[in-house]
Amino acid sequence: MSDIENQSPDNNIKAAQQSEQRSKNIILALRKIMQQMDYHSRRLNKCYGLTIPQIVCLYEIYENGRMTISALSKKIYLSMSTIVGVIDRLEEKQFVNRTRDIEDRRIIYIDITEKGKEFVAAAPYLLHNRLNDNLQVLTEEEQITLADSIDLLVNLLKDI
Repeated sequence: MSDIENQSPDNNIKAAQQSEQRSKNIILALRKIMQQMDYHSRRLNKCYGLTIPQIVCLYEIYENGRMTISALSKKIYLSMSTIVGVIDRLEEKQFVNRTRDIEDRRIIYIDITEKGKEFVAAAPYLLHNRLNDNLQVLTEEEQITLADSIDLLVNLLKDI
C-alpha cells in the first residue's frame, strides 16, 4: 500500500488544519514584527525627529557616499516614491543635498551634509544594533537558521 492509500480523510483534514494554523501563526508573528518596527520608528521620530526609513537612508548615504535616488532605492528595498518622500524630508532638515548631474540633468545625486554626518556620528541606538545584541544569545547555527528562514519567508511572500 502506498502512503497516499494509507492516509485517511481524517488525517488529511487534520494535516490541512495544522497547516492553516501554522500559516495563521506566521501572519500573527509578522504583525507583531511590524508593530515593533512601528513602535521603534515612532519612538525614534519623537526623540530625534527622524523615522526608521529616514535613518536607514541617511546611514546608507553616509556609508556609501554620493548616490542616485534609484541606487538608494534598490540598496534599501524601498520604492522610488517612498525614497523621494524620505529624501524630501531629510533635505528639509538639511541632512542631505540633491545635486543634478552636469551631463545628464535627469540624474539626481544625494549627498550627506555635515549636519547629516554629525547626526550619524551621534546616532541613536538603532534597531539593527539592538537586534544584533539580542541575537548574541543564539548560537551561530541558530542565527544562520533564523536568517535563512526569514529569507525563505520573504521569497514566499513575493508571490502573494
